[in-house]
Amino acid sequence: MSKKWKVENLVEEASDTEESDVEQDEERPLKSSDDDEDELSGLDIPEAKLPVLRSIGSERGEEAEKLAIREELSALTFEELQKLKEKIGSKKFNQTLIGVKKKPQVRTDFKRANPNRPREISSKSRRIEPKVAIQVPKVFRSDPRFDNLCGEFHEKKFYKNYDFVNKMKEDEVKKLKEELREETNPRRTEKIKYLIQRMENQIRSEKMRKLEEEKQEEEKQITIDALKEGKSPYFATKAARKERNLKEKFDSLKEEGRLNQYMAKKRKHNAQRDRRHMPSEDY
Repeated sequence: MSKKWKVENLVEEASDTEESDVEQDEERPLKSSDDDEDELSGLDIPEAKLPVLRSIGSERGEEAEKLAIREELSALTFEELQKLKEKIGSKKFNQTLIGVKKKPQVRTDFKRANPNRPREISSKSRRIEPKVAIQVPKVFRSDPRFDNLCGEFHEKKFYKNYDFVNKMKEDEVKKLKEELREETNPRRTEKIKYLIQRMENQIRSEKMRKLEEEKQEEEKQITIDALKEGKSPYFATKAARKERNLKEKFDSLKEEGRLNQYMAKKRKHNAQRDRRHMPSEDY
């Protein structure tokens, strides 16, 4: 193979690795000419073949040095070129052969072409503008339900102390019913009906709570009397309580004459529930 072909191959290899080498070279400085002489001293190549390469530190132009070095390398054999590359390193060999390409430093000027456009700011250097903070006095609010200083919650005492609220609700329901008879505005009528229904539900739930509390007091008293007489106490299970409550509910509906209406409504509800779980006609 010709010497010219060898040099062209080496130039191609140097151009492939040039970009990665230049990036690393920016971080680390090149060695001095004294180090170059030390590196070339261990080679078996005579000094007459590399006069320019050994005098890189002399005052010459870059282009002249490149041309002179390429002429010297073209005179070497492939084995000598490989030894030289292994001795000084592929990075420095490529830099000596081709030279270091310096990246042009592009300076970004953050200016607005139009003053009406928003200002362009670099995201790397974040500039936080100080904001004027208005000192507002802090308002401390306390909820008595979750405040330990307000004492503990006793359900029985609470309902006993605020029992008058239910009487006030019953009076308000009567007044709202009288107002509903005289009202002509449809929107106002709907609002009054909603309030009446809401308050009646609250009164009904309070009555049921009182009945349940009375039943518990009766069971408690029966248990105390049995213990006083020396008998074993009876504690009703949930199933027994549910059965007793259902029996009392049916008895009260029968007395009021609403049992048939209740049962018809219950059957309709159960039929709708069962229909949801039945397979459709498509399957």
